[in-house]
Amino acid sequence: MNISIEPRHLACQSRQRGFSLIEILIAMLILAVGVLGIAALQFKGLQFSTDSHFRSQISTLAADISDRMRINRANAVSYIANYTVTTTRPTGCNEVTGATAANDLLCWRAQVFDALPPTSTANITAAGGGLYAVTLGWTDRENAVHNIVYTFQP
Repeated sequence: MNISIEPRHLACQSRQRGFSLIEILIAMLILAVGVLGIAALQFKGLQFSTDSHFRSQISTLAADISDRMRINRANAVSYIANYTVTTTRPTGCNEVTGATAANDLLCWRAQVFDALPPTSTANITAAGGGLYAVTLGWTDRENAVHNIVYTFQP
């Protein structure tokens, strides 16, 4: 009698082992999908954090050049310029000298270089009616171009 019971008992154990292996494989698949989802969220969070950082830098840069133009209001037209950030930091800024448009632009370009990545753009244009526009833009990792325009009156 003992001989007939034991083979049945062994057959049940074999089926249970295979069933447990399938459960483990499914659990690992679900875990892998979850980990990939968390990694994607981390990547998007980093991307949004970088964009937010550039936007705050751009706000500061636009406020700075508008203040420089307000100080030198008589020569506001002299500030109209286009600038593309290169890999070499602009030199020649002298904060001690008076507020001249050329010096202010040199100092501002150095600040733009420090704040934004290469190939970013910084343009100051006359918007008409005594208004000026500062357009600052950068290209993100996905090659999407972001431009932010600030219009003000010096």
